[in-house]
Amino acid sequence: MLTADIPPNQTIYIKNLNEKIKKEELKRSLYALFSQYGRILDVVALKTPKLRGQAWVVFTELTAASNAFRQMQNFPFYDKPMRIQYAKSKSDCIAKDDGSYVPREKKKKQEEKAEKKRRAEEAQQYAMANGPGSQSNGGPKVPFHGNPNAQEAAPNSILFIQNLPHETTSVMLQLLFEQYPGFREVRMVDAKPGIAFVEYEDEDQSSTAMQHLQGFKITPQYPMAITFAKKGAPMNSQNKKKMQSLFSDSSSNPFDILTEEIVLKILDHLENDDASARKSFSLTCKTFYFIESRHRKILRPLRTELLPRVLHRYPFVSHLDLSLCPRVDDNTLNVISSTLKATLSSINLSRSRFFTNVGLSSLFVNCSSLVEVDLSNGTQLTDLAASAIAEAKNLERLRLARCKLITDMGIGCIAVGCRNLRLLCLKWCLRVGDLGVELIALKCKEIRSLDLSYLPITEKCLKSVLQLQYLEDLILEGCHGIDDDGLSTLEQSSKSLKMLNLSNCQNVTCVGLSSLTNGAEQLEQLILAYGSVVTADIAKCLHNFSKLQSIKLDGCLVTLSGIKAMASLNTSVKELSFSKCLGVTDEGLSLLVQSHKQLKKLDITCCRKITYTSIDSITNSCTSLTSLRMESCSLVPKEAFVLIGPRCPYLEDLDATDNEIDDKGLKSISRCSKLSILKLGICSNISDEGLAYVGSCCSMLKELDLYRSMAISDAGITAVADGCPALEMINIAYNDKVTDKSLTSLSKCSMLKELEIRGCPGVSSIGLSAIAMGCKQLTVLDIKKCFNIDDNGMLPLAQFSRNLKQINLSYCSVTDIGLVALASINSLQNMTILHLAGLTPNGLAAALLACRGLMKLKLHASFKPLLPRSFLEYMEAHGCVFHWRDKAFQKEMDPKGWNLHLGRSTSTELP
Repeated sequence: MLTADIPPNQTIYIKNLNEKIKKEELKRSLYALFSQYGRILDVVALKTPKLRGQAWVVFTELTAASNAFRQMQNFPFYDKPMRIQYAKSKSDCIAKDDGSYVPREKKKKQEEKAEKKRRAEEAQQYAMANGPGSQSNGGPKVPFHGNPNAQEAAPNSILFIQNLPHETTSVMLQLLFEQYPGFREVRMVDAKPGIAFVEYEDEDQSSTAMQHLQGFKITPQYPMAITFAKKGAPMNSQNKKKMQSLFSDSSSNPFDILTEEIVLKILDHLENDDASARKSFSLTCKTFYFIESRHRKILRPLRTELLPRVLHRYPFVSHLDLSLCPRVDDNTLNVISSTLKATLSSINLSRSRFFTNVGLSSLFVNCSSLVEVDLSNGTQLTDLAASAIAEAKNLERLRLARCKLITDMGIGCIAVGCRNLRLLCLKWCLRVGDLGVELIALKCKEIRSLDLSYLPITEKCLKSVLQLQYLEDLILEGCHGIDDDGLSTLEQSSKSLKMLNLSNCQNVTCVGLSSLTNGAEQLEQLILAYGSVVTADIAKCLHNFSKLQSIKLDGCLVTLSGIKAMASLNTSVKELSFSKCLGVTDEGLSLLVQSHKQLKKLDITCCRKITYTSIDSITNSCTSLTSLRMESCSLVPKEAFVLIGPRCPYLEDLDATDNEIDDKGLKSISRCSKLSILKLGICSNISDEGLAYVGSCCSMLKELDLYRSMAISDAGITAVADGCPALEMINIAYNDKVTDKSLTSLSKCSMLKELEIRGCPGVSSIGLSAIAMGCKQLTVLDIKKCFNIDDNGMLPLAQFSRNLKQINLSYCSVTDIGLVALASINSLQNMTILHLAGLTPNGLAAALLACRGLMKLKLHASFKPLLPRSFLEYMEAHGCVFHWRDKAFQKEMDPKGWNLHLGRSTSTELP
């Protein structure tokens, strides 16, 4: 049958596959490759002589199969182009679904035999895991706690540790056992102090650790007794029958009624949830565990050493984010390239160091499906790395920001090798000039987005850039070599251009802008921040852009004639930004908003000349406004804020920092029921009464800033906590009236991720403990100058706040004990530790050694000579960057006369 004679159906037939690939690997790779087009029911691949090099992929939908048929035709798969056509006959799983399935006798017998064997194996594994006489509740079985010499156990990768002091913690044991290769984890038994389990990757590695640490004394009275943990005993006949009956009755597992499609839908819902939810899901049963491992496509590991285990657990990962792994060497990239060579399509190495062109070459040669790579901040990368990148023939998105050693030669290699590039970021690549950019423009014809910020380029390369047929986004921020004289030589801009960023280009005026945008009829966004004076001539350049939606002029001097010219544009603009612009007045702003009544976003931050008149015009004209940012508009009276609520009911984002807003204004604003971001820092006129209105009406609020709003107390915070359960960020820094009661109320906001309470002397470890136990999503915590927070607050944080990434402990009462406890948080990346009176060099070193993922640390400079040089080099080699501060312990000076928060200091205090 000819290919054209086969009607489209849900199953595609693939041939010309690499016959050297093992069957299971082939099926996994095909599943990962084709799952992007839709849900897959089955992948069939056989290694018989007749069917070698062939496979069938069955989709749930015909459209998915058709898309895969068209887009994957001749795709290079394991170095061979795939040949795809529709299957000649209906797949069995499709036939079963529509009721037309007729079983084949031979196949039926084989399936029954395989099913019987599978059930027997599962029953045997289940019984061995639980041991003789085990109960069916699935609980872990604690090994017998007795004399380690009573019975010699068989070698095991898990060690059983006895005779430990009761004050022993998992951190202490981890520091001891992780020095031997293969270490995985320490497990304490809370119900039985004095014992623990330590797991290694294999029996040889656990044997080595046992030999070296046998009899080690954590305290003089307690020598450790180490044995191999006992393995499960064989199953007796009674348990065997019991397990067989359990597994033969599918109704014993209530989750069996769920189809795989339903389970995958549940996983889709959990994709944006916290990691603990996904972990709990996978531990429900074996089926869920297996499905979750196949479903996971995005992975963001906390530490590099976890990668081999994690990649084995999740073999179908397509997006790998290593931004939390500062140390990634060539060996790590080799592991990734060999494990994910058929599935990896995106990798983020923007925060990673220590790899070279050798590791990159391995990655790009093996992972032929890579389409997106982020190598930003790769200050060590040279043209050799660029030549390795050039081997990624299918690359579409490449970010090289701050790769300052790459030159035009390296960019030329990328241009020749990566012809399919659609996005390229070269920001701060200071050795790339006109030649490199021109080579990109000539070779990479598919470019849609090009970031050339702060490059030493001129108009010479722009002629080729503007000839790119599909160019949509062009960023020329800080390109000081571009000026009016050069731009005037350009004949025409790119017709497809949608966004142009000329921020910090002071040498470009209306003359150059007119030349650069000539013919750009599709332009939607123009950014001219911190550029030349905005005059009527510049505004007139915009009259030809009928699709212009966004104009950003932040930091520019704006003339009244320029604003009037913008008011007469032929299009209705949706976004305007005048942040820190001089020259914005009531007359100009009123005229502008009356002409652009469809405005959705307006930023007038620090426009200090506007008054009640402007707010009246804005709220009266732009009733569809969703974002209004007006920080430090000092001449706007409190009466103006009363206009916002009834006139702008769709407002979602309001920044009223450092303004005269009062409780009446908050009552009006609370009518904006969709409000999600509210910033009220340094607003001395608001009180608990106003916050009560916000709490009762703005249930969708996610971010609240009350920095130095000194009249706020526990009552207002409680009202917000009770009425805004979706709160994710709150800043109540430097509010003297806030106490533990506020933190206890906020602990009910389970989605809280960022909390800033610096300079609140009324809070203590009691309130912080409530936050730790209630807000388990917490990632950022600032408790600077909370003098009553001590080690008792750190222990609950270490136990419950496992997602914490950033913490500021400066001036608190935390000692070595509390810091060591915090070190057990695997996700911790950023710490600021200044002026802790109870901190010693030894305690600091012990805590930092236990912090595996630490990337940034701020310390007082007095600690630098007290820490061994070898220790500092070890930390730096593992990706930690030290920031030394030499600021003396002092009062916090406040230019606006706020109350001072004095720290406790003694002449002998260690910083």
